Parts: sequence; C-alpha cells; structure tokens
Amino acid sequence: MKRVLLFFPLLLALACPAQARIYMYVDADGRKGATDRRAEVPAGARITAIIDDGGSKPGAPGKAAGGAKMATPASFPRIDRSTQKKRDDIRRMVLEEELTSEQKNLDEARRQLALGEKLMPGEKADTPNYQARIRQLRGAVGRHERNIAAIRKEIDNIR
Repeated sequence: MKRVLLFFPLLLALACPAQARIYMYVDADGRKGATDRRAEVPAGARITAIIDDGGSKPGAPGKAAGGAKMATPASFPRIDRSTQKKRDDIRRMVLEEELTSEQKNLDEARRQLALGEKLMPGEKADTPNYQARIRQLRGAVGRHERNIAAIRKEIDNIR
C-alpha cells in the first residue's frame, strides 16, 4: 500500500497534459528551425507557425498567436496576375502530363496484378512466394491510385 502511495504523485504528474508552445520559423538564409522560446527565434526570421499545447493546435502560417493576421513585409516580392496565371497554366499542364503518365502506370500495374494472380504450374495460393508476389503487386496498384488522387487534388487547388 505504501508503494502505491509513493508512486501515485508520479502517475498523476505523467497524466497531466504537456503545455508547450513551439515557434516554427524560417531565417534570413532560408533555413527552417523550431524553438520553444520566442526569444530564441533569430532576428530577421519569419515565424511560419505557432504550435500550442504540444501540437494539438497548429498555428496557421502568416497568423500571429492570437489569430490576428501578420502584416506582409514591404520588401516581400509581388507578382502580377498575368505572370501568376502563366505559371499556374504551366503547373496545370505539367500536372496533367503527370496524371496521364500515372494513369498509364496504374493500367500496367493492374495488368501485372491480373497476370500475377494466376497460379504458376505446381503453385498453390497459400504458398509464401505467391502471397508475397500478390502483396507486392497490390501495393504497386495502391501506390499508383494514391498518386493519381494526390495529383487530382493538386490540379483542383490551382487557381
């Protein structure tokens, strides 16, 4: 009983949630960093996120801790709309080419899976070699499907 009473305060301390504020920043040379003390953020560095309560509430880049929007520096480079539109068009074209290529890769992976699911002469479906082959082929199909979904999401995010 005495041992339990000795360890109870320790268990209670471990159960308390951690209170932390992490400052994510990018310094003048473009290096990323993080610190738990605001005073340790280098002079001239831009805070990109503030993470409170051990990571449960990430701060949005460009926003101060209280949710107020931070002012954009006057020296921040600006791009006119037509230049940005051209860049977005090029990005869309590249992503669409990647999407086409990834769809071809998915079709080939599905074809390989269909061929791989056929049993070789003398092979059984419960052998480790067959199971490993099918797992690898299904993994390839899944990767291509996830890649296609990610590319489509990127295309949808273009203005």
